[in-house]
Amino acid sequence: MGSTTNRVSARARAVPASLIRRMFDMTPRVPGAISLAVGEPGFATPPHIIEAACQALHDGFTKYSPNEGYLDLREAIAEKIERVNGYRVDPASEAFVTVGAMEALLLTFMVGIDPGDEVLITDPSYTNFEGQITLAGGRPVFVPTDPGRGYLPHAEDVEAAVTARTRAILVNSPSNPTGAVYPRDLLHAIADICVRHDLLLVSDETYSALTYGDIRSVSPASFPGLRDRTVSVYSFSKEYAMTGWRIGYLTGPAPMLRVMAVVQEQMASCVNSATQRAALAAVRGPQDCVETMRRAYQRRRDLVVERLGGIPGVRCPRPDGAFYAFPDVREVTHDTRSLAERLLFEHRVVVSPGEAFGPRSGGFLRLSYASSDEDLAEGLTRLESGLAAARRA
Repeated sequence: MGSTTNRVSARARAVPASLIRRMFDMTPRVPGAISLAVGEPGFATPPHIIEAACQALHDGFTKYSPNEGYLDLREAIAEKIERVNGYRVDPASEAFVTVGAMEALLLTFMVGIDPGDEVLITDPSYTNFEGQITLAGGRPVFVPTDPGRGYLPHAEDVEAAVTARTRAILVNSPSNPTGAVYPRDLLHAIADICVRHDLLLVSDETYSALTYGDIRSVSPASFPGLRDRTVSVYSFSKEYAMTGWRIGYLTGPAPMLRVMAVVQEQMASCVNSATQRAALAAVRGPQDCVETMRRAYQRRRDLVVERLGGIPGVRCPRPDGAFYAFPDVREVTHDTRSLAERLLFEHRVVVSPGEAFGPRSGGFLRLSYASSDEDLAEGLTRLESGLAAARRA
């Protein structure tokens, strides 16, 4: 028998390791490799946000904050939600500041589901959705999406996946890893399923500020009758290039958020005080920095679609949001885990294999176009070479 000090809980063992992180960890072994694998904005945090954090430290914001975040930040979030997302929340009871969108999601699952409950997610979907649901004791159930319609699910497939154990449906729009933006009619259909089956709707809107052309992100909580069964998750990380600051927020029903404050005390106590002052400057300050980044991502999106579309055996639906493309390379190989490793070690470009995002997503790759123009152009050249070599093999 092994020592009890070496035992690991079954709950922890059930959490799948991230293939994205695996590629990230292998990258330092290849000098000069260009990474298109991680969703890391290639921009610095805007100066007025940094200055606000520095001033906050000088002003004594070095102590604990309320579990749910400073009230003035929650008030600013409520103003933004009404102005941008089209629904109202009470900042005192229906807005909550978190350690990034990741903790917002984990809090939602820790409070919103019981062991054995099922949560519907799409295939593909962000790899950590599966892990967080599992960590909370739930069971992720994958609903297929259709590459032919931009990786959107069919409402009837969502309906068919509902069982007596289903507790929630998670919608991520704009989507990581595909860049799909859910149209209003599809969201209405999913919302109707939630109402008819008395389900919680979890709406991950981390990339809601990053949509392109005439496409706009829609918040399901703005639909009549949906706000009281919807938890909406947002982040400062992508919109304001603040990934390392670790701050996000959610809105949702007051009874859930009261319990979240208790669970937050056990998980993180509170969010970094100075970071909250930086977030306040972000949400209440000038927004031209967001528009500058959005336009750059749109330009890079267009480059990625054009370059990938010229590679034999590769199909790439145009992403309408976020900063990811999810090309279909099944004519090259279905084993994209091995392909990603060959691309790294033989061609010095890092992408994420489709297997990281769902059981049916082998044969696809995720690449991020959040990096600099120079790295993106060179990374695409290396990717073209690597895919051509794999096709010949």
